[in-house]
Amino acid sequence: MRDTPVAQAIRHAVETFPDSLAVQTPEGALTYREFGAAAQRLADRLDTLVGPRGFVGIDGTRGAGPILAMVAALWADRPFVVVDPRDSEASTEKKFAALDVEAVTRYPGGPGGTPAVDLVPRPGRTPRPRPAPDAGAAGLETPWEVKEQLAYAVFTSGSTGEAKCVLVAAEALAPMVADHVSRLETGPGCRTLQFARLTFDGCVTEILWTLTSGACLVVVGEDALTPGTELAATLGDFRITHLKTTPFALTETRPPKDSALVHVINGGGPCRQAVVQRWSAVAAFHNAYGLTETTVCNLLTPPLDAADCHDGVPLGEIVGDCAYALLPPGAEPDAALDPALDAADRSAHDPERGELVVLGRSVGVGYLTEEGIVRFRDDDGRPVYRTGDVVERRGGELFYVERLDRRLKVRGYRIDPGEIEAVACRLPSVREAVVLAESVAGTEGGGTAAEVLACYYVGEADPRELRAHLESVVERYKVPSVVKRVERMPYTPNGKVDREALRRSRETAPAPEPAVAEDTAGAPRAAGDEVLALVRELTGLENVRAEDNFFEIGGDSATTLLLVGRLRELGWAEAGVRDVLRAENLQALVDRLPTGTV
Repeated sequence: MRDTPVAQAIRHAVETFPDSLAVQTPEGALTYREFGAAAQRLADRLDTLVGPRGFVGIDGTRGAGPILAMVAALWADRPFVVVDPRDSEASTEKKFAALDVEAVTRYPGGPGGTPAVDLVPRPGRTPRPRPAPDAGAAGLETPWEVKEQLAYAVFTSGSTGEAKCVLVAAEALAPMVADHVSRLETGPGCRTLQFARLTFDGCVTEILWTLTSGACLVVVGEDALTPGTELAATLGDFRITHLKTTPFALTETRPPKDSALVHVINGGGPCRQAVVQRWSAVAAFHNAYGLTETTVCNLLTPPLDAADCHDGVPLGEIVGDCAYALLPPGAEPDAALDPALDAADRSAHDPERGELVVLGRSVGVGYLTEEGIVRFRDDDGRPVYRTGDVVERRGGELFYVERLDRRLKVRGYRIDPGEIEAVACRLPSVREAVVLAESVAGTEGGGTAAEVLACYYVGEADPRELRAHLESVVERYKVPSVVKRVERMPYTPNGKVDREALRRSRETAPAPEPAVAEDTAGAPRAAGDEVLALVRELTGLENVRAEDNFFEIGGDSATTLLLVGRLRELGWAEAGVRDVLRAENLQALVDRLPTGTV
């Protein structure tokens, strides 16, 4: 059954479980018999409206309708693309034009919760001339020229911010979905919450592991999926047994009381130990890894035990028809990437840390560009996709480290922020951590500025406790100069940590008042208050004390220059680096300021 096409597997579920629920919404439900009949009507309509290999455009309004349309497209061997109804008409039309979409869905509504789905020719489409099969068209391929049967296209911005159109072959879905069905034990009686937006390929696993196994897909509105109390209520009210969602949602949501959950999967970002601790207490908890370009999911862990994740959360075992290799960053793929190599041969070529490269049938077809398809293949035609993710092999397992494009160079050292974040999250009282390089300004008018590492975290740990923990594990140059606790992390609409928002929050924080400023009682602020305020700003510590040594609470060569620059700006023109270095603690530095000896 592992290589049974998903379209055929869904038909088998319709025939085997006709009276089981296939899709449930707040308005009603469809049995597999009803779902199958409706999907077949749509598939027949597609056969008349859309030519072979032609695309169908699906309006991603949440409900049973888009699910029916996806299955109908798979049954009719017509690839689909889902668009967000909130996008502008111009944006949607640009996507449709790129793929030459021939028909689009409409949802006129239907009584009793039964969805009415209509398919109409795409308004304003000008049919493109297509070459004959043996014409040997010049240039790169177009979607209808590829030898593979496409399943869908998905537009993704990835890490570049520029939208890319990824084409995925139907044959890659079968082993990936079958592995999920087996490992997540899905079948009649199971209820999957359809969480991911339909414009994200994460929805593919949710939908297909459910409908190929005879389980029920629960589709609700976006408000009911809001991380926190709303999502927890949805999990409880609909007796959800299977949930795949993001680190943000798992961090912000607590499992409902009397939970029906059986399997919970983290996907879409690094998994933290605190998340494993929370959710493994109520269900079998898994971590998943994959990319749009490599057919959704490539790695999935067995159920995780929080006690085994002290040093990090593994990425898991291979899912679907793929293999992987690790390459030193910047290296070119070579014979070590041959999918035929066995594990022993591959480990002889692979470093212990490197860029993860995915191989095999799970690798997507390629990017659709204005010129044609740019395939994910090496010079020998083998499926290869360089993920841009740095991973580390420890004890035979893979652990995520960082994106290649997030690597930093601070004070001459190359640093992987993700490595420091992972170490921070080993502390039980830290739930999430983000490490950034920030430019901290010095004096005005050409004063000193420097790049420093800043660690923002969510949790109960005191900044001093976290700093001491980091100093006990990582090299000194990797310990952030700024360690700051925040109430919650800012997130983007896609559920990723908004690092730019964190930077802006520090940039817009109020600066210390000048030395001549008066306090609320009308008296000038003392020199000690000024120094403590400056050090709080430079280190992120809120409870800086006069007896603290500057270098023991985060001070380093870069922030020393900044401290001296700020002191001079506030009126102590003779302040020097040597005096900060010699000061036993901040009080010793303060005592010297009024005398002019600093």
